[in-house]
Amino acid sequence: MKTNNFIDRHVGARLRFLRQDRGVTPDVLSRILGISPSRLDDLEEGRERISADLMRVLSRVLRAPPSAFFEGFSVTAAGLVRLTDDDARAANDEERLLRDFARIRDHDARQLVLTLVSSYAEFEGMANG
Repeated sequence: MKTNNFIDRHVGARLRFLRQDRGVTPDVLSRILGISPSRLDDLEEGRERISADLMRVLSRVLRAPPSAFFEGFSVTAAGLVRLTDDDARAANDEERLLRDFARIRDHDARQLVLTLVSSYAEFEGMANG
C-alpha cells in the first residue's frame, strides 16, 4: 500500500534504525525478506506501509518486538500521538524501570525501591512546586 503519512514515515525510520543498529545491510535484509532493495527503501522512507505480516517477520529477523517500530508514539484517548523527545525518553525509562523492577524477587528490596522512587518524586515536586 502506497502511503506517506507521519506514522508510516516514523515506522519506516524505526525500521532503518533497527536494521542499522543490528548491523544489517539493506541488501542482506532485502534478500532475507525476499523483496527488492528499492522496496525496502520505500518501506524505510514510509512511502509504503509495513503490513502486520511483514512486521512480524521483521520483528523476528531484527530481534525487536513490534512495539519497537512505534517507539516515540503514545496511545491516548485522542488516538496515536507523537511524543516529544523528552516524553519518549521518559517512556523508555519507565518501560526499563518496570521491566527491571519486575525482576526483583526480594519483597524488602522492592519496598526499598518503591520508597526511594516515591521520596525522590516528592522531593522533585517540592523543588519545582
